[in-house]
Amino acid sequence: MSTLVFHSRPGYDALTGLPDRAAFLAGLRAALGREAPLAVLFLDLDDFKLINDGFGHEAGDRLLIQVAQRLRGAVHDGDLVARLGGDEFTVLCADTDEAGATISAGRIRGALSAPFDVGGQRRHVRVSIGCRVAAPGEDTPDAVLRDADTAMYQAKAGGKDRVELFSDETRAKLLRRLDLEQRLRAAIEDEQLTVAFQPQIDLSSGHLVGAEALVRWSEASPAEFIPLAEETGLIAPLGEFVLRTATRTLVQLHADGLKPLTITVNVSTRQLEDPEFARIVQQALGEAGLEPRHLCLELTESALMMARSEALDALRECKALGVYVGIDDFGTGHSSLARLRELPVEVLKVDRSFVDGLGTEPEDSAVVAAILSLAHALGLHVVAEGVETPLQADQLIALGCAVAQGFLWSPAVPADELHTFSAVATTARRGHRGEKSLVDEMMHQLGIAKETRP
Repeated sequence: MSTLVFHSRPGYDALTGLPDRAAFLAGLRAALGREAPLAVLFLDLDDFKLINDGFGHEAGDRLLIQVAQRLRGAVHDGDLVARLGGDEFTVLCADTDEAGATISAGRIRGALSAPFDVGGQRRHVRVSIGCRVAAPGEDTPDAVLRDADTAMYQAKAGGKDRVELFSDETRAKLLRRLDLEQRLRAAIEDEQLTVAFQPQIDLSSGHLVGAEALVRWSEASPAEFIPLAEETGLIAPLGEFVLRTATRTLVQLHADGLKPLTITVNVSTRQLEDPEFARIVQQALGEAGLEPRHLCLELTESALMMARSEALDALRECKALGVYVGIDDFGTGHSSLARLRELPVEVLKVDRSFVDGLGTEPEDSAVVAAILSLAHALGLHVVAEGVETPLQADQLIALGCAVAQGFLWSPAVPADELHTFSAVATTARRGHRGEKSLVDEMMHQLGIAKETRP
């Protein structure tokens, strides 16, 4: 492997030889003084940290050099390409309006779409691009660059690997995000969040056997604040709050007579990458006085497939404590059988997208039957999520699924409302005589009329 060459000219990046931030801002200042529109493209490689962590910083540096070379070849004569630092690059497109900027961004994405040599392996690299079009004398160089950066961040927030044009709406979204981040940080520190619990029902007996712990915040929906917590690193204290609250709550439920229940807590790969994660789990169990067998840690299949070795080691440590490990959204992450056998997993949760069509879509029934067959062959437990109709529940029973959760029974509720579901299940089972399904009997006990059910 050739030795890296570092440049030492003032105004140029030492690694790639491209102009640096100061040189770019000087070029942008000059362009803003001319009588023609211009565009600034702000590029950031998606998930570049994974390259550095997985292949080493030298491999990451070599990738940046390759990116710089392709950028040079993708722009017009007179355009200015610079490296600001890290994996951030900028392109100044002179005499360019919004349509031209979009074309330039597409050309750059095309140039970067072919695989790169990363540590001796062929790897595809994605890029998020923010674009700011400016008129002569309209703004300062710093403001134009800042707005392009803001648009790039919106491209990241919108799913990465895309182009975002800056607008007043983009700025408003960023300001809301910054405000939401500060309020979420304060809410976690002041324990202003709550934890609700969605019942998990044993389909053969109607008994309440567990619940999934789901965090709630009065100021935003989980769909908004949980991804924000992931992006900002707040997911670690947020996840720890949910873990400690859920374990304490379950001990109280057990003391109130709801036994034996298992609580499911969602975790992210960012939490698992903390070398202290297993100790945090053990400490939460010890402080609450909860036996490990009553806790299940759940990770989405897609996250688990991309998890690094440190995260998998943390899961193995937790399993060694006696805690269950589950895969959420199973069937959507394209995991292989060989990979599944290597993971420290004991529970599969069937994704709601397959449960939706049970009883009406033969393909969904076949997928669920295959997942159940696979799970039983590997000695794994199965939970079906997103059950909304009695037909879906009856189909799950016919297929041999043991446990399910969904709006058919209840959304996530405060812990004290779980007593209702335990009582209803017991009454429904006692009143079941075979002339109607157990599911119908439970719906009757809950007071849900047949014609009003989903």
